[in-house]
Amino acid sequence: MRLLLSLSLLSLIPFSGNAAEESPKPVSFYQDIRPIFQANCVGCHQPSKNNGDYVMTDFQRLLAGGEDAIAIVPGKPDESHLIEEITPDADGDAEMPKKNDPLHEIEIALIRRWIEEGAKDDTPENARQRYDQEHPPVYTKPPVITSLDYSPDGSLLAISGFHEVLLQKADGSGEVARLVGLSERIESVRFSPDGSKLAVTGGLPGRMGEVQVWDVSKKELTLSAPVTFDTIYGAAWSPDGSKISFGCSDNSVRAIDAKTGKQVLFQGGHNGWVFDTAFNPKGDHVVSVSRDMTAKLTELATQRFIDNITSITPKALKGGMAAVVMHPTRDEIVVGGSDGVPKLYRIFRNTARKIGDDANLLLEFPPLEGRIFALDISKDARRIAAGSSLNGKGAIHIYEVNPEAQIPKEIAEIIKKPTHERNADMKAKLQKHFDSSIKTLATIPVPECGIFAVSFNPDGSTLAASGPDGLIRLVDVSTGKTSKSFLPVTISAPAKIAVKKDETRETQDKRTPLDSEQIPEGRSVVKLSVVPAGVIRIDNPYRYAQVVISAQLDSGDIIDVTRIAKKAASGNQAKISNTGIVRGISNGKTHLEFSLAGRKIKIPVEVTGMNLDYIPAWTKDVNPVVARMGCNAGTCHGAKDGKNGFKLSLRGYDPIYDVRAFTDDISSRRVNLASPDDSLMLLKATSAVPHEGGQLTKPGDDYYKIIRAWIAQGAKLEEKQTKVEKIEVFPLNPVVQNIGAMQQMRVIATYPGGETRDVTSEAVITSGNGEVAETVKGYPALVKVIRRGEAPILVRYEGAYAATTVTAMGDRSGFEWIDPPSFNPIDSLVAEKWKRMKILPSEISTDLDFVRRIHLDLTGLPPAVEKVKSFLADPRHSQVKRNELIDSLIGNPEFVEFWTNKWSDLLQVNRKFLAPEGAKLFREWIRKEVAENTPYDKFAQKIITATGSNKDNPPASYYKILRTPEDTMENTTHLFLATRFNCNKCHDHPFERWTQDNYYEMAAFFAQVGLKADPASGKNKIGGTAVEGAKPLYEVVFQKNDAEVIHERTGEVTPPSFPYEADHPDKKEATRRDRLAEWTTSPDNQYFASSYANRIWGYMMGTGIIEPLDDIRAGNPPSNPELLEWLTQYFIEHDFDVRELMRVIVKSRTYQLSIESHQWNEDDKINFSHAKARRLPAEVLYDTIHAVTGASSSFPGVPTGTRAASLPDVGVKLPDGFLANFG
Repeated sequence: MRLLLSLSLLSLIPFSGNAAEESPKPVSFYQDIRPIFQANCVGCHQPSKNNGDYVMTDFQRLLAGGEDAIAIVPGKPDESHLIEEITPDADGDAEMPKKNDPLHEIEIALIRRWIEEGAKDDTPENARQRYDQEHPPVYTKPPVITSLDYSPDGSLLAISGFHEVLLQKADGSGEVARLVGLSERIESVRFSPDGSKLAVTGGLPGRMGEVQVWDVSKKELTLSAPVTFDTIYGAAWSPDGSKISFGCSDNSVRAIDAKTGKQVLFQGGHNGWVFDTAFNPKGDHVVSVSRDMTAKLTELATQRFIDNITSITPKALKGGMAAVVMHPTRDEIVVGGSDGVPKLYRIFRNTARKIGDDANLLLEFPPLEGRIFALDISKDARRIAAGSSLNGKGAIHIYEVNPEAQIPKEIAEIIKKPTHERNADMKAKLQKHFDSSIKTLATIPVPECGIFAVSFNPDGSTLAASGPDGLIRLVDVSTGKTSKSFLPVTISAPAKIAVKKDETRETQDKRTPLDSEQIPEGRSVVKLSVVPAGVIRIDNPYRYAQVVISAQLDSGDIIDVTRIAKKAASGNQAKISNTGIVRGISNGKTHLEFSLAGRKIKIPVEVTGMNLDYIPAWTKDVNPVVARMGCNAGTCHGAKDGKNGFKLSLRGYDPIYDVRAFTDDISSRRVNLASPDDSLMLLKATSAVPHEGGQLTKPGDDYYKIIRAWIAQGAKLEEKQTKVEKIEVFPLNPVVQNIGAMQQMRVIATYPGGETRDVTSEAVITSGNGEVAETVKGYPALVKVIRRGEAPILVRYEGAYAATTVTAMGDRSGFEWIDPPSFNPIDSLVAEKWKRMKILPSEISTDLDFVRRIHLDLTGLPPAVEKVKSFLADPRHSQVKRNELIDSLIGNPEFVEFWTNKWSDLLQVNRKFLAPEGAKLFREWIRKEVAENTPYDKFAQKIITATGSNKDNPPASYYKILRTPEDTMENTTHLFLATRFNCNKCHDHPFERWTQDNYYEMAAFFAQVGLKADPASGKNKIGGTAVEGAKPLYEVVFQKNDAEVIHERTGEVTPPSFPYEADHPDKKEATRRDRLAEWTTSPDNQYFASSYANRIWGYMMGTGIIEPLDDIRAGNPPSNPELLEWLTQYFIEHDFDVRELMRVIVKSRTYQLSIESHQWNEDDKINFSHAKARRLPAEVLYDTIHAVTGASSSFPGVPTGTRAASLPDVGVKLPDGFLANFG
């Protein structure tokens, strides 16, 4: 550790050379010096053990020194006695640290430099040491109890407290002592075998781990051993009382000499935090359990990892292990953890290890509800107790076993077998053995709180249990009844709820200043307007209202003047920031006045609730704060595996999981009910504790106070959770006139019952086109435009989404609108957008350009020379002959081949899945449907509802390709609805309204799709590997009524359900897929028709109205919503006739525009004001080359001259890889 610490400090020491050109960063006491003292000095120089009368945990006493001299003279290291004490002499020896090696020269140089710079204390206020033996904690709420232990003589009960261990008389009749040390959080307390000493593990979360040893009779600290930089767990004494083992958050298990603190064991084989340890009866081995789901055996003398006691088979174990207790006389342990099942294991293997075995298992006890946090075994080994916690409730189980029982030979043979080799009969016999070997004496529900600690008294007659409510429960083991309960601390006063007071002193604004703004030169303000237009109501200390002030100019343009308008509040009821955020100060009515360029406007404000206690709810108040600070983002603790051992649900979609993570995980490590300000949840967020995410709030800020108030009220999840119904963003689709200008937005959330709340500061706003507009860092909902164009803006808040589009107009001086000709309604709808955007379209394409374009787009082939000449020579009006050409191409043989190829790609026609025979049949069926112009809804229904053999009914091949309910659902929703459900499989969709529940509910529609071999396959197979067996050539799709989908999060069967409403025939006798097909293809389904209308538009124009074509979501709105709506309705009204949809698009003037651009449309990429140059698909390019050169194609296995677009499937390849290379 010394070497690592020294290396980490190396970068802080100035070096010669170029480094001299820039001043080094000042040395921080809190970040740089404190860790050195903490690791080397404070164990002997703290209030409970102040050797030399020198205390280093109080800054003033650190400077003052002890009985010898002044320790630190700011600015004068050579006069500081501390420097003299830590500097080695000529022989390399130093006076201090007394029992360790001298500090590294880098560490000494850093301390010298800190003193030279004035020896300043930059410790955050909320990270300072506040308690010692002379100033013990004062409790306004009981502390969380994480550990209990009876003394061997049964006279004392040691109880973990906040910053102290509480020694009580064993019967709860009174306090014996309070042992106050450095450790803020106490993780374990254990009496030595003779009862003379007490080992304590804990520390300062995120800063320091510590082992304390107390002399019980003298109530004195005899040892303080700093270990690692986080709290440590699971103290255990060796049988002879000479050593103490414990677990660490750096994944190590360690042991120290109980007198000197010297480390005698280090084993780093775990892959997760180590939560508990135990010595075997001989004291030569240590057992450790970890969140990595293993119990490991380590030999003390050699420090060598010996074995995994429990199974290491992937997925054989469930969740981490939190507790272990050793049998008093035998080499056996009881372990417990996240699966809630206590298990008895032998620690030394008597069979050869076999992958997949769990051969050390002796007994499996009836499960508890929730996660096991505590275990104990009575001295006579007849009784075992377990305590668990789940969602604020707990349970205690007491079991009785026969310590002399032997395992029958038959059972022993079953246990030897790997778990996956045990059949149903073996499992039943094993369970019968467990049931007959265990007697459950008591199952005690604890509805008021979880249970984190249990301990038998020496004679096994009483069990002490406790948890987050701080109440000690003494349970009569013979009856299972609580004989007594008591609080081990005095509650001096009720907890005060955080109530915000108006602070006249504003905190320093460290945000980057905004660019200066002004009214455009030469323009005047005609009038001002404000959103909200009515009364602003603030009803508690943490509510606010974002106002948006707009000015109408004499040009007719509307600009945002929120930041430049003058603002004034009458009276002292409310205040408003320069960015337009209104907050309450005191109850009453007032008004706000805004003025600019001689124009004024007033709005009324009503303030209430400023003098009432504030009781925040997790769902409505706390989680939005956690989300806004980024704690549950995908890059932080919301990641799949969390961050640094702490995981939250992504963006807070699972409140039960999140509250459990904060209040239950690791015995409520992250919230401190007795001292909310010392909660790791707040210490990390304020950077009082090192935090990779940096400082997210400060003590006194609103976010800090909201979280603190929630913790002070017990950190509960409200029984009735109120989720947001919808959010709205204002102004909708704003136009920003000048490049570089900004637009303030306002976000309003609506809850069930109609309650609304301004959530502008907590909403997350992202730009879908960062080249056009970006959000301004540090300024909520403020968007700045960068260049001309349009940027979709996605607004999300607590699982609700809204979208708008910011249009950056830019300088359009000299623009004059001219109405272009219109061939059909498409042109009028497109022109309306051009007019708004101040765009003029290109001229219509030449006949030569058109004839080439229409042939390639509709048939995938260039026109023959004769057809080009004939078309150009035709004297009729261009629009007439163009329409005639379009009608002749749509539906001709080349058209059918081309669009068959499109759908073959979409439906994944591939011999890899179907073999050449099956691929050919499926493609021929597609060709038949295209040739017959089957309506799109009927085509989709045939695929979704396909049954029977894929030989006789080729669309059944869809289920041969997509073989699981999940894969089929993801592909079906993507293909036919252009929605991406794969993003909400493991959590709610990060950018859309789709939930994880929606995923499994939709997958359930395909759960009952069965596949079985078609006898027509004979012995013919497809594929096959060592991992995945070969499939029959043909398979029959059938209804498998007993199959269901299991929800990944809940583990429950999930019934089918639609994610949104759409009118459709819903016949009760219909199969699930029949119902899904009717719902999917319903004209009322908001995605089915519109997704295909957009797809066809994109194929013809080169750019979709929504782009990508298959990605419909709130954050990706259509560039022309009115156009997409018209196309959708046209498609529906024409009975889903795909050819008619194509016809109306290509007959529009918009489709026929020239590729040539000009001043007024050269920057347009999404409004279709000119044609777009497009790369030809590989098949079209290949066919075009052969068509224009007159060459014949030559593909392996098909007739010479076959078009690339007519190949039976993608398995037909050219030796030169042309089609693959050109994609």
